Amino acid sequence: MTASGLVELRELAVGYAEAPVLTGIDLRIDAGEIVSIIGASGSGKSTLLRAMVGLLEPAAGAVYLFGQDLYATRPRSRGRVLSRVGVLFQNDALFSSMSVLDNVMFPGRKLTDLPDDVIHELALIELARLGVDELAERMPQAISGGQAKRVALARANVLAPELIFCDEPTASLDPINAEVLGRELTRLRDAQGSTVVLVTHDMQVVRSLSDRTVVIAAGGICAAGAPAMLEGSDNPHVQALFRLDPVRQAPGGE
Repeated sequence: MTASGLVELRELAVGYAEAPVLTGIDLRIDAGEIVSIIGASGSGKSTLLRAMVGLLEPAAGAVYLFGQDLYATRPRSRGRVLSRVGVLFQNDALFSSMSVLDNVMFPGRKLTDLPDDVIHELALIELARLGVDELAERMPQAISGGQAKRVALARANVLAPELIFCDEPTASLDPINAEVLGRELTRLRDAQGSTVVLVTHDMQVVRSLSDRTVVIAAGGICAAGAPAMLEGSDNPHVQALFRLDPVRQAPGGE
């Protein structure tokens, strides 16, 4: 893998217990790309993302981040790799027992040896940049869905990661907030230099943000390319997704 490849999946097989969900996955994502991963509900998109962020050990094959085999590294080395990664989880996954500020500080406390006052300042800066710094002392259950999404993005980006994974980032957002989030993800790529990987049902996001789209079907990758190219694909799995009404789709279970 050359220096520019941030993610590489090699003959990856992932699943739960003894039931494989995906097999034979080969995928490379380079620096500066926005890559969307799409597929029908239950196709395994979120399962694949869990493997890429260190939450689901593969049954076979390997996940390389920044040239390192994620699941073959020692825990401390894996922590250093993951400190370069941000994750925006589906349904935000904010800790209900922590304030907004403590939620945003969490990655710095867990993945780095930075002093707490430095992490505190980084968290406040990120909350202010997203316009939700006035919520710092509130609990997650006391903020709106759109605010929670911004807080979750602040947490994902607090360490200015080189690589950001997003699972259904626009789920449950109204069109205005979804557009704001889309612009923010583009800004992270253009201004911060982050590479962004999106698992999504939202075909507006796919068309407007993605440099490249990967289609998951029948237990593997069935197509990949620029969205405009995939629009003309004769693959039935690709056609079924790109011919959907472009109104934002509600997420289904993975």
